[in-house]
Amino acid sequence: MQMLHCIEVNFITSSWRSKSGKTLIELVQDKTVTDEELKNHLSEDEEKTLDEIIQEIRHEKLNQVDEKLLDDIKDIVSSVHKKLTIQDDKLKTSKLKLILKKICKAVKKTAKYRPRLTQMVSWCLMALSTTGRLLQVGTGEGKSCIVAMFAAFRAMKGEKVDIMSSSPVLAVRDLDDWKEFYKLLNISVDCNINKQGNDLKKCYQCEVVYGTVEQFAGDWLQQHFQKNDIFGKRTFKCAIVDEVDSLMLDKGHHVVYISSDMPALQHLNPLLASIWATVNQYSKINTETTVGRKYPFHQVVSKQIKDEGIDEFAVLQIAEEAGVLAKGSVREIRRNPSLLMEKIANVPADKLVEFFKIVERKYPSCHFALHCKSTDGEIKELHKKPQGGNEQRQVSLLLVNGGFCQYMYTDKNSVLRAAEEEIRGALHFTPCQLKDSESSCFIPGFLSDLVEAKLKVWIKNAFHAQTMQMDHEYVLERHGIVPVDYSCTGVVENFRQWPDGLHQFLEMKHGFKLSDMTAITNYMSSVGLFQKYGSQIYGMSGTLGRQAETETLQKIYEGITTCQIPSFKRRKLFEVEGMIVENENEWIEKICNVVVEQTKPAPYRGQRAVLIICETIKWAKTFHRALGDKVPHKKLYVNNNADFSTIFSKDLEAGEVIIATNLAGRGTDLQISDSVKEAGGLFVVQTFLPRNARVEAQAFGRAARQGSPGSAQLIVCSMHLSEPLQLLVLTKRSQFLLEDVTDVRSSFQSLFIMYLRLYQKGHSDEHKEMSLISSSVLTEEIKSDIMMVKTLRDDSVAKELSRYLECHIPNIKKKEELFGQYLQTLNNLYDCSNKPAESYVAALNEFWGMWLLTKFNENDSIQLLKTMLKDDLNKAMEKLKKGESPLSNLHHYTAFGSELQKMGKLSESITMYTKAIKEDQCWAAVAYYNRAFATLTQQNSHQDPDCLNGALEDLQNALKSVQLYFKQLDITFRYATQQTSDVTRFDAHIAARHKVLEFFKTNILEAIQKVQRSINRGGFVNVEKRSVYFLVSLEHLLPLVLLSLESVRVIYSRDPLKCCQLISHPSCDVFTELRSLEAMGLTHIYVLDTRFSLAGFISGIGRSVRSVWRRIFPVTGQKG
Repeated sequence: MQMLHCIEVNFITSSWRSKSGKTLIELVQDKTVTDEELKNHLSEDEEKTLDEIIQEIRHEKLNQVDEKLLDDIKDIVSSVHKKLTIQDDKLKTSKLKLILKKICKAVKKTAKYRPRLTQMVSWCLMALSTTGRLLQVGTGEGKSCIVAMFAAFRAMKGEKVDIMSSSPVLAVRDLDDWKEFYKLLNISVDCNINKQGNDLKKCYQCEVVYGTVEQFAGDWLQQHFQKNDIFGKRTFKCAIVDEVDSLMLDKGHHVVYISSDMPALQHLNPLLASIWATVNQYSKINTETTVGRKYPFHQVVSKQIKDEGIDEFAVLQIAEEAGVLAKGSVREIRRNPSLLMEKIANVPADKLVEFFKIVERKYPSCHFALHCKSTDGEIKELHKKPQGGNEQRQVSLLLVNGGFCQYMYTDKNSVLRAAEEEIRGALHFTPCQLKDSESSCFIPGFLSDLVEAKLKVWIKNAFHAQTMQMDHEYVLERHGIVPVDYSCTGVVENFRQWPDGLHQFLEMKHGFKLSDMTAITNYMSSVGLFQKYGSQIYGMSGTLGRQAETETLQKIYEGITTCQIPSFKRRKLFEVEGMIVENENEWIEKICNVVVEQTKPAPYRGQRAVLIICETIKWAKTFHRALGDKVPHKKLYVNNNADFSTIFSKDLEAGEVIIATNLAGRGTDLQISDSVKEAGGLFVVQTFLPRNARVEAQAFGRAARQGSPGSAQLIVCSMHLSEPLQLLVLTKRSQFLLEDVTDVRSSFQSLFIMYLRLYQKGHSDEHKEMSLISSSVLTEEIKSDIMMVKTLRDDSVAKELSRYLECHIPNIKKKEELFGQYLQTLNNLYDCSNKPAESYVAALNEFWGMWLLTKFNENDSIQLLKTMLKDDLNKAMEKLKKGESPLSNLHHYTAFGSELQKMGKLSESITMYTKAIKEDQCWAAVAYYNRAFATLTQQNSHQDPDCLNGALEDLQNALKSVQLYFKQLDITFRYATQQTSDVTRFDAHIAARHKVLEFFKTNILEAIQKVQRSINRGGFVNVEKRSVYFLVSLEHLLPLVLLSLESVRVIYSRDPLKCCQLISHPSCDVFTELRSLEAMGLTHIYVLDTRFSLAGFISGIGRSVRSVWRRIFPVTGQKG
């Protein structure tokens, strides 16, 4: 048994040869070889020779190399490796030999090891390439060393080199590891992580810069969008990308943007809350049917016969005549409408059937399909009609006790239409007559185009948010809802937000602080950034993928070639045959049994260490609980925000288990102890079918690293597969059972296609090509279920990549071309004036962001889009030159006015405030307030009665407008609040916003009283201006001050995550709300001091006497 185990863990195959050239059979038959010697032969750990490495590269079909290149590589590497004398004969290969020799010496001196042959071969492949080269270098093969060696080579040629890591942690780590290496070669190097201002500028003056794609893209946006000089004269010369497949394929369409303050989008919060409340009233009562909110039965009928001119009381009268309501009920309800709910409260569902029959007879246009729910939850149809009736116009209703009905829907689109109709009923655009309704959402008119363009999307996302699961698609962190890249890397993406309201709906779902929606005004995709390097992109990954992936990369990125580098030692990964388990309980039990078996000692081996990789955090926690006391030494590794240094700081010992997500896949270096190696190495259990072969290979790549033994197994639950895959597995298994009886392949193929088409009727947008792929799989000779689903998955991946090329990439390019066009307009604005006013730039940026949201159509040609944008930007610029808002946004006018007032241009500022008020007086609280005090300041001690009365009127109108802000905030709170007794983060945030509005309201009321007093006494008011941050009393800002003092270390660390958590703290809420008011134009508040004037006092008495005189003796007009 020990010998068989040794053969398994060392992955001895029929092609294996010992150092002496013998096969396993020959060694076993050799009686002179003892068992111990045989074990030593099997576990031989020799590094491959240069000839073996070159030969493997030559025979790999997907490698894009020729014999000349391989000969040059062999010549260069062998000369350096064998330390031969190198002639400086000006030949390219001779120069490369000298450079490689110098670089290898630097590695030896600083890293304390000599580069391996595979690392030198990798270096040569890139150094000899005139265009980009992507290498597949296995995990544990020393990619960071290859990166540093090649970066040094390019820097020695006088080029600037950008090295892009897959995470900030790895970028900082690699810089620290190789800093001395670069120093020895007189190459300046730095890392762009957590740097700002001059530090960042100095960083980009270095020859080599480590960082992440996100950081490089963000810094480019700072340079070109925010006009901060960061790069200096640095240009995009050479990029070296780690985990290149992930960054260039999986995350190629990811977009980096610098967030822009757009407080005006707070106006959308009541609408989003209304959408969330509406969709939460829809629920599934079975797999096919959804029901909406409950309506009193008479409202349902009134809606169906509204064209007949019949009111609700007439419908109630029918109900009374049908015996549904007691005699005299309608008369009582007319006198007191609040009795309605009481009168219908005891109406049972079955009693309504006769009422609806009467309605149908009385009004032939009405047709109802009535249903009720039985005690066992089954939906039964009542009053079933014979076939051939007017079924298409039937309204399906679920009758509920208490006199209520619910509309029934059998498809997703009808649910969306019903929800939209309900939401639109409460939606109003200002300026308009403000109805005193508790459910009305009032949205400023300048946002109407955005609402019309996005309302359907927002409603879809609200329904989607209902189905999303915590610890699956997202996690709850201190700073809010955070997406998880669960299908690829397992990374918790701290600085990513879902667009189109989805993020806000999840915040409402969990009672988190409600973030404002944003309009993206600037962006740089990963694809766009890489393409700036032209043909000079070099990269490495443990998994470049299959032909479909490499071909996709070559179509996106100019001139790229690929090559797979052999491992420096023979890889000893033993893949245990995978399996598909039918139900979840059996699946969990099976995986737990495998883990327990591997962590227990056996007669032929010791205990092993195990890594369990789960699809989601939720499943990782489930397995952690399921293993319980069976495995005492286990750890969870599921969130990159936590400190897991204890896991990686020491070797994994025998019996230890790590339960993780894909976070433990790509880029994770797990070291194992000698005892674990002797027992067979690390055992990896993959508990789900990865989205592609690359993710699977990254997981399995945690085992059998650097020549050590290791094993891996895929154990999947069929319930977690897509429905077509589940159907395929079931069909294939049935086929296997009967294939010995008769040839049923064609029958099962037809059966599968029939069921799949039935499935596709309800999923028209999904799996359109699945029929063809699946039928071909069924005809192939694939014996295992797991291989079958992998084959189908790989074919689907190829189709996805094709769609990625055809759809995503063109859209990315279109948007970036349009953004480039916008940047040119922005440059023109800066060229016209050295530094344009912040409010003007903000207005133009917001116009562009809104244009992208409302006008961009992916089906339009880039020529048409650019023409449209050019025309619209020209109009926007003309408006700005005239001092007008490109979007007719009243808050822009208010901000323009505040800037003019700050410069002492009071008349011009008053004009701007007046424009804001004319645009939309409903939301013009700040404009009214600012205009009042600009007028008072302008006349100062010479304020006449008209001035004071005008200011008073403005302040009173400001107060009315503030009341609208309060009402809409209350609607947001009421619709979005969860039914819980606990105070949530959402509650605290709304309370802070309410508190700031209360202080603003109090300030206005105090001003009104003092102006009124001045009018009455014939005096004037002295205006004292203060920063808006003095609006609230010190006690409300004190928690922020204390928090800042406690967090000095965090602030100076510039750690983005810690700073984000600090800003999200409840103590910052009041300050954040004051900043929001400031951005809308309330830069200052005003305190009035009433001053007495004798002349004014006498004038005031005169006005009072005249007023009384007119009341007593009204003036009568006379005709001449």
